Amino acid sequence: MSRFRVIEFQLLQACNASCVYCAYDQNLPEFNKWLPLEIIEKTLAEEKPEWVWFEGGEVTMSEKSKEYLLEAMEIATRYGVRSRINTNCRNIDPEWSRRLADGGLKFACVSFDTLDPECLEFLRGFPAGSGAENLRRLQSNALSLADEGVTIDLEATVTRHNLHELEALYDYAESVATAGRDIIMGAQCLVATYEEVFGLYPDMYEMAQVFRRLVARARASRVPLRICCSPLVRCKYPELYDPHPNVIWVECTCGFDYVHIQATGEVLLCGFWDHAEAIGNLHEASLREIWEGSLLRRAALNETPEPCEGCRHWDGPGRCHNTCFSVAYRKTGTFSSFAYDITTGAIAEAVRGRRA
Repeated sequence: MSRFRVIEFQLLQACNASCVYCAYDQNLPEFNKWLPLEIIEKTLAEEKPEWVWFEGGEVTMSEKSKEYLLEAMEIATRYGVRSRINTNCRNIDPEWSRRLADGGLKFACVSFDTLDPECLEFLRGFPAGSGAENLRRLQSNALSLADEGVTIDLEATVTRHNLHELEALYDYAESVATAGRDIIMGAQCLVATYEEVFGLYPDMYEMAQVFRRLVARARASRVPLRICCSPLVRCKYPELYDPHPNVIWVECTCGFDYVHIQATGEVLLCGFWDHAEAIGNLHEASLREIWEGSLLRRAALNETPEPCEGCRHWDGPGRCHNTCFSVAYRKTGTFSSFAYDITTGAIAEAVRGRRA
């Protein structure tokens, strides 16, 4: 039986922000589900993954949610599983940084899209405070976690609105990565959880130029760069992928050793998967039963396109999907098409729509 590397649990659906690229309408009254701790315990006891990722909504949006997170992390610790959170860090002050670190938190992926207060307000849409106040609060809270020994990924979700800032964001990460702080910079590329996301995408050529400079910066520095879900695939941008210990390309392992579980108990092949395409529900069956019995997962593993002639990037879980399973399936209804052309075509179509 293969072991999961990551099980990602959405602890709750509610959020304290309104991000422009979010797949959810957080204002809908039905987004009030909490994932039962009993399901987390049963799943971790059976599977014992290397990591468990807790997210929302926003896992730290209230005192209740933070206490709930501590309970969930205590379960993970009991089964020897390392805990990570995905957070906007708005409500993690020094006291809560200490409590989370004492509770077993090892890694925090902090939403850190911009150093521009107005851009922060546009991208994140916090309900209170000026852009400048919210930016200072974000910076202070993220560093308070780092000062408690938690590894911090200052992660920018890459859009056409902040692409030009990525190098400055890397410089910021480097400036605050002082002795005793374990800090990296992350770049999370957009995934087509909904059609409008393509309208937020940067121009692919411009994106490649920025990433070339960003990767060069990381190779010459001490702060790691972590890049997720990039559409800049190996075969078309090979120079970006020259191995270096400071440049971490997070390969897609959809269907292999990573799974996402919604607060409703629904199981998705990844966190960016079409929410209407769950492969099962933990209220009805165990994760292993769902995982091994899923026809959709089987199709994802078996219906991939034939490798291009002479391809050197087609091996194992990190094999080339030519961008993303989710994009290919959403656009074509199968996994037998490469997604790179689909993605670039959809971005170009969105650009034409903005100009019309």
